[in-house]
Amino acid sequence: MPVKYKPMSKQHIKAVSQIERECFSNAWSENAFYQELENPMSLTLVALHINDVLSNETVAGFVNVRIVAGEVYINNIAVSQPFRRMGYGKGLLLSLEDIARSENASFITLEVRESNFPAISLYASLGYKTVGKRKGFYRDPVENAVLMTKYLI
Repeated sequence: MPVKYKPMSKQHIKAVSQIERECFSNAWSENAFYQELENPMSLTLVALHINDVLSNETVAGFVNVRIVAGEVYINNIAVSQPFRRMGYGKGLLLSLEDIARSENASFITLEVRESNFPAISLYASLGYKTVGKRKGFYRDPVENAVLMTKYLI
C-alpha cells in the first residue's frame, strides 16, 4: 500500500473537508481548513494513498493539531471509511510524533469519544495513556470524552 504523509496544501482541502463531514457530526467547514493553513501554530498532515496504476493520489485521512509552547494538541484525526483499518491513522500519528519530537514537544494529547473503542485501542497501542475524562464534552450525541496523552520526554 503506497502512502505518503505530508503537510496539507490548498489542493487537499476539498478532500479533507469531505472526510471531516463523513466522520464528525460537528464538522469544520472548508473555510476553517483554509484558515488552518494561515495559522502558524497549526499543522494538518494528510495521508495520501498512492495509486500507481492510475498515477494519482487520494487523501485517505488527516490529522490537525496545534503546536503551542512545546505541546501538541490534536484537534481532529480522521480516516475515510474505505481506508480504515489499513494503517493510515497509525501512520498519521507516527508522522505527527516525528514532527513533535523535532519540535522538542513534551507531549501529544487528544480527546476521544468514550464509545470510540477502535480509536482508543489505536492510541493505547501507540503509548497514549488515559489521563482524564471530560464530562459531556461531545454533542450530537452528548458523550463524555476520554483525555489521552503520550509523553515524549
